[in-house]
Amino acid sequence: MAIFHSSGLADEADFDSLDQRFWWQATGPSLSRLLALSGYTDKDQQSHIHWYHQFITAALGPRPIAGTKLLFQPCPVFDGSACELSINFKERSPERTVRFTIEATGHEAGTNADPFNQDESTRLLQSMVGNVGGLDLHQFNIFAEKLFFSPEDAAALLPHVPQGTPLSQVWLAFDLLRGGDIMAKVYFMPILKWIETGIPTKDLVFDAARRCDKHGSYERPIQLLDDFLCEGVAPPVVEMVAIDCINSLDARIKVYLRTDANTLGKARHLLTLGGRLSGELVEQGLEALSELWPVLFCLPEGTDIDNIEVFPAGSYCGCAVEMKPDREEPETKLHIPVRKIQGTDAQLCESLSKWFKQRGHTEFSAKYKENLENVFPHHDLERTGGTHTFVSFSYTKRAGVYMTMYYSTKIFVTSLKVDIWEGYDNFWRQRKH
Repeated sequence: MAIFHSSGLADEADFDSLDQRFWWQATGPSLSRLLALSGYTDKDQQSHIHWYHQFITAALGPRPIAGTKLLFQPCPVFDGSACELSINFKERSPERTVRFTIEATGHEAGTNADPFNQDESTRLLQSMVGNVGGLDLHQFNIFAEKLFFSPEDAAALLPHVPQGTPLSQVWLAFDLLRGGDIMAKVYFMPILKWIETGIPTKDLVFDAARRCDKHGSYERPIQLLDDFLCEGVAPPVVEMVAIDCINSLDARIKVYLRTDANTLGKARHLLTLGGRLSGELVEQGLEALSELWPVLFCLPEGTDIDNIEVFPAGSYCGCAVEMKPDREEPETKLHIPVRKIQGTDAQLCESLSKWFKQRGHTEFSAKYKENLENVFPHHDLERTGGTHTFVSFSYTKRAGVYMTMYYSTKIFVTSLKVDIWEGYDNFWRQRKH
């Protein structure tokens, strides 16, 4: 068993390889600090850090070596960092949940044996069965069968993938819960399968979702979402899908939409799926979003907040549509690319702190920037942006305002000059659904 010190660091002897040691040094200390600053007990911190050391550092693959090009470029973060940390804020709870997202990367990723880096994610999840309580791969296996490629089919497809398009097929995310439990989620990108088959991404995703009928049918929310995606001249497109790796009636399938939402008015349209979602709870959420919007984007009083464009040209909010089996309606969540907001991370901290104070979380507000500086001591929040990547927003009966702040670990870069996700932007600009 690895021994972890009060600093959150492990002994060098605890690592099986130089790669594993590199990934721990690049990501482990920040995760340790985030857990501590988010109020986890010492026992929970030790449990989660031991698990992270045991499973995750080895799954991040080959370490970067100066002057050597990686065979495969993971891209769970726009700047090429292999790990994105996040904290979840619930308005009606003092507790915050720490999360992280990675692209598990095998040493054969990018070779003829595994051109699209599918194998390591499968191996990692299978190795966790029996070690992570409640982990269930039923939905993962259905989506993997639908969207993954054999090495031969991947090799045949490669010449047809537009240059610069990321080749990632799957990302993994984990919620580190109180009591030491862990919740696993998987994110699939259906773009490459669309290129191969010509089948629209929404149809690929909906077909797989309909097969996930272990606890009931997803048909009703699928139909409602499909109706929304078929309306208008340039409707949103399905860019990604995520599944919960649990055996439960509450297992979600989350469909992520690429949209043109760059104003509050368009964001409201998204959250209601064009008016298809309504009711008191929806109205409360829209009211809270309307209060957040001018704070987050520093809009002066008197601004037409409904219609002013808040992002540079070509940048938009995303939307996650969360479906559960045998539920009549889905829930929606707005994903705001705050890295696109002009200014520094320190300025964004100021806006978020103002918002948290407004919602009654005075202590969290006062320490937000200080905590972020402690988590990422090598980031210069005062001079640059890009530590914050996204802020998600939704409103639920249980939590009230429900937000997640996502952070790049900035492993490879210290500025915004690199944006691997431009490959996705170029792809969607050149193709029409």
